[in-house]
Amino acid sequence: MNQIALSFIKARESCRLTAYRDGGGTWTIGYGSTGGGIGSGTVWTQAQADADLETWIVALETAVSSRTAGVRLSAQQSAALISFVYNVGVPAFAFSHVLAFVRAKNWMAAAKSLLAWDHDNGVEVQGLLKRRLEEAALFLEGSA
Repeated sequence: MNQIALSFIKARESCRLTAYRDGGGTWTIGYGSTGGGIGSGTVWTQAQADADLETWIVALETAVSSRTAGVRLSAQQSAALISFVYNVGVPAFAFSHVLAFVRAKNWMAAAKSLLAWDHDNGVEVQGLLKRRLEEAALFLEGSA
């Protein structure tokens, strides 16, 4: 498991152990988990939230590496992409300019293209821009 991604995401995602409705009305718990079994009255321990995040990181690491096959990524580059995919989802990543530039090994363009993902429902969000800037910096830190 990419420990850099784990630390990076933990530092940027709040962890709530009691289920709540997110901005879109979806029941959410832990570091942003949604889905079956999460609803009103759901409570997790910190260990459950940590284990869930670790499971997600392993799955996203696989998703990133399978879509970047043949491209040697540093641990920092991989961590930045895992964080990005954790936030936007695998389908969005799969069809993004970010991935196209990574596949072309155009590190600067890949980092810059992360910055386009700072909107929520068409509205620019300062917190998302900050997150994308941090991911871009981490990605470039690991670039040769």
